[in-house]
Amino acid sequence: MIQDTASSSPAADAEETAALRAELKKARAELEQFRLHLPEAFVEVAFPSFQVSYMNQLARSLLGYTAEDVAAGIHSYVLLDEPSLIEVVDVATRHMAVSTWIGQPYEREGQRVFQFCLVRKDGSHFPADVQGSYILDEQDNPCGVRYMFRDTTARREAELERARLAAIVESSDDAIVSRAPDGRVLSWNRGAEKLYGWTAEEMAGQPLETMELPHASGEMADTNRRILEGTQGVIETRRPTKDGRVIEVSIALFPVRDANGEVFATAGISRDIGDRSATDRALRRSNDLLSALTAAQTDFIRERDARAVFEGLLPSLLTLTGSEYGFIGEVLYRNGAPYLKTHAVSDIAWDEWSRKFYDENIDEGIEFVNLKSLFGEVLVTGETLIANDPASDPRRGGLPPGHPALNAFMGMPIHRGDRLVGMIGIANRPGGYDDEVGEFLQPFATTCGTLLEAIRIEKARLAAENRLDLAMRGANLALWEWDVRKREMTVQIPEGGDHGFDQGDAQDSDWLMTRVHPDDRELVSATFNAHFSGETAFVECEHRVIDGRGDYRWLLTRGTTVLRDGAGRPLRAAGTFLDITDRKAADDERERLEQQIRQSQKLESLGVFAGGIAHDFNNLLTAILGNLYLLNQEMQDGPQTELLNEARHAAERGAELVRRLLTFARPEVERAELVDLDRLIDETAALARSVLTPSVRLVVRRGAGHTEVLGSPISLQQILINLMVNARDAMPGGGTITVSRRVVTVGPRHRWAPPELPRGRYHVVSVADTGQGMPAGLVERIFDPFFTTKGHGRGSGLGLPTALGIARAHGGWLAAESTSGQGSTFRLLLPAS
Repeated sequence: MIQDTASSSPAADAEETAALRAELKKARAELEQFRLHLPEAFVEVAFPSFQVSYMNQLARSLLGYTAEDVAAGIHSYVLLDEPSLIEVVDVATRHMAVSTWIGQPYEREGQRVFQFCLVRKDGSHFPADVQGSYILDEQDNPCGVRYMFRDTTARREAELERARLAAIVESSDDAIVSRAPDGRVLSWNRGAEKLYGWTAEEMAGQPLETMELPHASGEMADTNRRILEGTQGVIETRRPTKDGRVIEVSIALFPVRDANGEVFATAGISRDIGDRSATDRALRRSNDLLSALTAAQTDFIRERDARAVFEGLLPSLLTLTGSEYGFIGEVLYRNGAPYLKTHAVSDIAWDEWSRKFYDENIDEGIEFVNLKSLFGEVLVTGETLIANDPASDPRRGGLPPGHPALNAFMGMPIHRGDRLVGMIGIANRPGGYDDEVGEFLQPFATTCGTLLEAIRIEKARLAAENRLDLAMRGANLALWEWDVRKREMTVQIPEGGDHGFDQGDAQDSDWLMTRVHPDDRELVSATFNAHFSGETAFVECEHRVIDGRGDYRWLLTRGTTVLRDGAGRPLRAAGTFLDITDRKAADDERERLEQQIRQSQKLESLGVFAGGIAHDFNNLLTAILGNLYLLNQEMQDGPQTELLNEARHAAERGAELVRRLLTFARPEVERAELVDLDRLIDETAALARSVLTPSVRLVVRRGAGHTEVLGSPISLQQILINLMVNARDAMPGGGTITVSRRVVTVGPRHRWAPPELPRGRYHVVSVADTGQGMPAGLVERIFDPFFTTKGHGRGSGLGLPTALGIARAHGGWLAAESTSGQGSTFRLLLPAS
């Protein structure tokens, strides 16, 4: 062996050492993975610091710590409550005192499971099973301790619940017995001992036959089988006792299931019914009454259907009192007099007429208004009425012919405080009625009063909600509530409303802000911030939001803070959204009409002014032209003739301008005739194509229907030529001119029709271009005489004013719409002949 060792080389030793280290590293990694993912919570504590040196993932999860917490240092004693810590110290003392503390190696003993109470990082406690072992150093002395533990909260609660149930079963006066599937007795409580006489020790493990009478052999086996199949119910039977008696019992039988829902035993709760007294029968009747009332209240809470609830109560009322028929009704008032409106009434129709009356009125309730009757006496006095001989009772009101006999009647008022709110009526109980029946029905009446009051409150609530909804719909209002801390807003929108926000659950307010028009978001935020900071008493601003159809609507947002914290910071705010889209549109329309009126007045004033100038200027030009004519006659072909001709041409051009001014100021149509607009448009388009550049495309779209108007074809063609040439000049780089005709009924919605234009049917000839367009301020001036956007020498500024004058002379109008960069559209309106 020595020779072998000596013969090994250093390289081999190094290789072996490296392999061992790799194996050690691998083993440590596997140990770390084992500890980390161990299905039990695992903790290691180092001695003597008592600090936690390791805590696996499950332990950190159960105790609420993180890996960083462990790295920072955690003392192990903070993981235990005081009693558990004392027990740990005691156990450790006893383990190590006998050896380690006197210098001897630690002597390991068997592991033990402790029930400790552990403490989480947040200070909460939970029970756990803890099993520990010491970590030993090379001298077998403890240098630490490792624990595995599991949370036993669920087990502890289950044990407590089982103990509680066992205590309940054991202390119950009823006989409670459970049996195995083969019929052997599993449990037998004190109630069973008292009822049957046998003790639990005597009955444990006994078969079914012990509790079965000879003549009923097999009954219990059959019952046990059906219960094992999942059936449950109540049976009444006879059973023997230890002292030889036979007693009558009522047994509630049911299956006992495990955690997986599987039946593993049967159980029965027995009660002696052999000496059932009148008190017992009254108790059962009271229980039935209570069950009926409880069911009625539950149904009303769930369904809110008053008629269905009372129709369900009435059969119970008749059964419990042994009555033949009856009713439950609400007392209402009309002109100060009470009357009864039924919510449930027995079907006692006795002929065709009463059947029809019953069928037509039962859903809405039958009204009884005759106060001179037995039920009327109850409504008037507010007291219970008993009539066991109705035929001779002076308070009777009589019965219709053929009505079923009335042998006995009891009317019981239903009060809520001092108010008479309803009435119960029952009839034909064998033996009649007495005060005992009234006392028995008092809870019934109280419950009916509660239901009637709930119905009244529900009706009032629905009416209030309906009024609020109508008010919101009428005012086009939506309600909003904002939880400022959560940044959640809830919006209540009236039916049919679309205020741009979603209705229902709370929505993130930042997301809702995205529904606001981008140009208005800064305004809305500033308004709310100013209010929240106390600068303004209320929130109030107008802004736009996008609605469900993708259109923007105008809202007036108002509100205020309804709750602040101690530092004055807003917690909750509430307010309204008022849809002012129509108002904004009306304001815009009013502004447009006012602008059109101002434009019309300006054009009228310009017309008067231009007409006066043109008249005087025309007189001057007439004199000038006349004198020039005379001079030309005298000079014949003299040297000044050329100068006179130039002067005459200039004067004639001036006369043409005067003629245009007069056309604008006092438009007239000479020699009116029927003009086919489609034909006129085609001829004008053919003429205009000769003056259009190749880069300009002319498109003509004809309309349907009648195409004739009364007017001057030459004048109308002059308008169209002028508009097409202007469109060409607006597109120096080329584009498309579109000429179209359609017939429309001009009304208030046509923004391009002036207010003074009579409403009615018009031919609309549109000339649209794809040119540079004009700003709004420029569009307002293009019909002013001598105003032009063309360069010097390219336009007189009278083309469009003259065209407008011709259109007005034809009883129509010439309107212009334009947007910078998007082209212009001119519309010639002519009355349809």
